[in-house]
Amino acid sequence: MKKMKLGSYTPGTSLIHQLDPRTKLLSGLVVIIVILVDNSWPVLVLNTVLIFLVLYLSKISPKSVLHGVKWLWIIFAASFIAHCVCTQGEPWFSLGPLVVSKEGISRGLATFLRLLILYLCSTILTMTTSPMKLAGGLEALFAPLIYLRVPVNQFAMLITIALRFIPTLIEEAETITKAQKSRGAPFASPKKMVRLKTTLAVLIPLVVSSLQRATDLAVAMESRCYTGGPHHSRTKNLCFGRYDLVALAVTVVICISGTIVG
Repeated sequence: MKKMKLGSYTPGTSLIHQLDPRTKLLSGLVVIIVILVDNSWPVLVLNTVLIFLVLYLSKISPKSVLHGVKWLWIIFAASFIAHCVCTQGEPWFSLGPLVVSKEGISRGLATFLRLLILYLCSTILTMTTSPMKLAGGLEALFAPLIYLRVPVNQFAMLITIALRFIPTLIEEAETITKAQKSRGAPFASPKKMVRLKTTLAVLIPLVVSSLQRATDLAVAMESRCYTGGPHHSRTKNLCFGRYDLVALAVTVVICISGTIVG
């Protein structure tokens, strides 16, 4: 079975897939604002449970989602260790000259949960919402800004293209890296300059192919007479139903409950 690409849309018929994109965007925004403003444990725990519940309802394999965060685990671990060592407070134990405080462990775990929630929110959004629906949701939410002469349609299109091609670029980078390794490229060399030159051997073809993709996309859009203006017709209009209202209400109630308890 082909491995799932991180961040790419995964077709499905789950409840989360069927929700209106505006519901998922607003719910994710509410969760992100709450955990950034309030880092109390009730808020973090309740929102973590909410995110994993959404992941379960989306019928996406948690193993596939968490496997894609393998490089972010380094950032998570470094952030946790830095908080444990650098935060002053009541000492818990020491490792030579380094003193680990209880406050540092608490703050490190809280930061880890915040980063994990941010990652899962964005990943679930892109994996359960097609790029076209996501563009439609962004256009609908930012529609009032048109009266301020903000190019909402162009902005939504840029976000859609970026989300569409990020998984493609990641997959292409992996392909180029494997090709370079098969040719004997010393990626594991102990010399920094050698590793730097090897990395450039991956970056240069990747940049060239990205520019070629951008050129092809621009030609394709021009050939279809795309002018960047508002789209007055869609194959399927957005529909805000009762399940969307329930999802938003549950998200708001959980966030408010965590803030009150905290």
